[in-house]
Amino acid sequence: MRGFVDRPPDFLVTRSDRIFKTWLPIAVFGLLWCDLVRELSKQWDAREQYAYGWFVPFLALGLFGRRWATRPDPVQRPAPGWTWALVGLVALSLLPIRVVHEINADWPLCAWLLTLDVVALSLYGVFLAGGWPWVRHFLFPVCFILVAVIWPYRIEHDLTQGLMRVVAGLDVEILDWFDIPAFQRGNLIEVNTGVVSIDEACSGIRSLQSTLMGAMFLGELYLLSRPRRVLLVVGGLVAAFCFNVLRTLLLTWQAATSGLAALHKWHDPAGVTIFVASFFCLWAMAGLMRAKKAGGIFDLGSRSATTHAPCSMPRGYLVTVGCWAMCVFGVNELWYQSHESKNLGGFHWAVNFPTNAPAYKEIELTPTERADLGHDSGGAGEWTDGAGLHWTAYFFRWNPTSIESVLRARIHRPERCLPAAGLRLVADGGLVYFQAGNLQLPFRQYTYESEGHPLQVYFCQWEDGDEKQGGLWESKMADRLRSVLVGRRKLGQQTLELIVAGSKSLDQVGKALQKEIPVLIKMESAPALSAH
Repeated sequence: MRGFVDRPPDFLVTRSDRIFKTWLPIAVFGLLWCDLVRELSKQWDAREQYAYGWFVPFLALGLFGRRWATRPDPVQRPAPGWTWALVGLVALSLLPIRVVHEINADWPLCAWLLTLDVVALSLYGVFLAGGWPWVRHFLFPVCFILVAVIWPYRIEHDLTQGLMRVVAGLDVEILDWFDIPAFQRGNLIEVNTGVVSIDEACSGIRSLQSTLMGAMFLGELYLLSRPRRVLLVVGGLVAAFCFNVLRTLLLTWQAATSGLAALHKWHDPAGVTIFVASFFCLWAMAGLMRAKKAGGIFDLGSRSATTHAPCSMPRGYLVTVGCWAMCVFGVNELWYQSHESKNLGGFHWAVNFPTNAPAYKEIELTPTERADLGHDSGGAGEWTDGAGLHWTAYFFRWNPTSIESVLRARIHRPERCLPAAGLRLVADGGLVYFQAGNLQLPFRQYTYESEGHPLQVYFCQWEDGDEKQGGLWESKMADRLRSVLVGRRKLGQQTLELIVAGSKSLDQVGKALQKEIPVLIKMESAPALSAH
């Protein structure tokens, strides 16, 4: 009789029982995953090369469902005591990691820690339901979300910049075979009609990351062996690289024969065509590997009805973790909401471009550059002063609308953008300060080289709210943690980048800046800007 009460027969299990005993615990635990997707999506929105991340959660859910149909019988064993202590530490660490990630979604270390935390808690729930056989069986679908986490900056920057230089070099060689004069300038290609910029011709290299994701997904979908999965990844990356060479070649050819204006006509169609071609090439390779194994390209394996032993759903664990996750979300909001009223941006400055200066020229940004920046206001211009120094200035402002606007402001910095324009970093001079009215503006000083000529670059990143700032907040670990402690979130951002050419010495540029900065900076006393 007791066994009957503990486990009623199936015909007595009502629909409401299934909802409250099965789907409700899953839904409560699912809030943890929903928040993870929300946090990772900040980078998916802000950076085009990670836009494929929006597909990853749905693909992972599909892979999990497919694995569920072939799940092994559960092995019910009591979890060792030390595992509960370890899981408890992982769950507790969710709170500080989540609070830090709220305003540091562009910090790869924090993004990886948050994702691994959620993955570990999920795998332990799988372990409680079916033991180690289930963990091994569902490991790939649960961990698949890791392909959508941003890469460490050094790996991403060095790999991307290196590959783009190779692409540009190969295209210059191919154009030379057809007697079309072209010269490589770093990542750029110069033809007789102008310079094909990185945003116009080489951004297709970003498809390498989406191809990696697609290769891993298809390898799991077709249940390929490990060697074949590795071969599929390698083959997909090679195909994506070759298609990127072809895409860049076509755009450069159009620029050389029809002018740079033709790039705007062919840029998007070429990108879509290459993406579709890469996908079908990857799909064909996966299908051929599957065909050799199972005898048919579209054969996904038989799905005969199989009776599985019932599993013991860890309802208590799922509900406990889900409720703790909701507490974490509440503490996170309480922390930042309580500090935002103290950090309203009530004072900021703008740039007054010297339109009356000799040979002043406004720099028009392309639609692609505007979309990539995502700024709310600002502009760019170049001029020559009386001492013969050539100045180029870029000023952009992002209003305090969302975390995504803050992330966009952090992304576009000299060490990220200038190497893509063919410049080589020679030295980082650290922070220097220049007086503008009653403000001390912090500038990071760099020395770059372009075609053998030195360029002095000064970059200022400013947040609304403080009249004294250390410059380049959220760029180093200490700065990121400090911004969390003071509760900075959704503050207005603005950057000023000055590039000076034609100088005889760094001292000459420093003296010129001391005179130029007070003229360029226009002090504005604005009403308090809400952080929402």
